[in-house]
Amino acid sequence: MDEAKEELQFNLRYAQRLCQRTARFYRRIQTTLTFISLLSGSSAVAALGAQMLLPSAWLMGFFAVSGCLNLAIRPAEKIAANDADVRKYGSLLAKLNSLDAPALQQLLDEARLSDTSEVEPLRAVAYNDVVLEIDETDSLIPLTPMQKLMSALA
Repeated sequence: MDEAKEELQFNLRYAQRLCQRTARFYRRIQTTLTFISLLSGSSAVAALGAQMLLPSAWLMGFFAVSGCLNLAIRPAEKIAANDADVRKYGSLLAKLNSLDAPALQQLLDEARLSDTSEVEPLRAVAYNDVVLEIDETDSLIPLTPMQKLMSALA
């Protein structure tokens, strides 16, 4: 495989991995927010409210903010969009051997036009994933503590 195609293959794997990591990140957020929503409707919280007024008021405020975050972030929509992008880049990877580099580059550019928004700190994490796949450990990007946390979540 020539260098142009190898670079395109790397870019396709990187884009696909970024979408996979982003989808996993939003799945974890959705799971947490769903759990909090279910907990907020439980009778145990109502019983706690009758016993301790001030802590239960803080807890209800936390539940309200979590519900607002769920509505504002809309993780299910972002998961679906990222999963669609993963399939889109997967189909381009399947065409890697049948197309020449300029045609593949054009398809990649067209695919990037309809990409969903990414979580920026996950870019370095996805890059490191692909670099590890091709065994180029000297090209790893050092991750910040926030990126390490997000890597664990995604």
